[in-house]
Amino acid sequence: MARKDRKIMKKRGTRTCGKGRKGSRRKNSGRGMAGSHKHKYSWILKYEPDHFGRKGMAQPGRAAKPKTVNIGYLNQYAEKQQIKEIDLSKLGLEKVLGGGKIDKALTIKATYFTEKAKQKIEAAGGKAIQPKTVTA
Repeated sequence: MARKDRKIMKKRGTRTCGKGRKGSRRKNSGRGMAGSHKHKYSWILKYEPDHFGRKGMAQPGRAAKPKTVNIGYLNQYAEKQQIKEIDLSKLGLEKVLGGGKIDKALTIKATYFTEKAKQKIEAAGGKAIQPKTVTA
């Protein structure tokens, strides 16, 4: 069929090109990824489940901070539990800070200590024990 004889060539210039009223042939789902968190969400879950969310490397300079505890809290914890030795790794903590007072001789095992915390522990007659770390 010659191009000039095609139906669309005859309909050019008319309002709807022979497709009925204006909205009858319009696709109502939106362009591209429009509606992917709304009416196209089931499609996203089935065909592209990793489309949303974070992926890849963490931002530089955003290292996780160690979980900390003050000496004053450890002093209260030791009094309640009636213990003299505390292993912070079993409690899910890593670093001992120097806030608060300590009046018992406690042996505290932790990955990190601040200088003030070490001084307070040793002044009360206790020990601050750090595991030996391997440096690469």
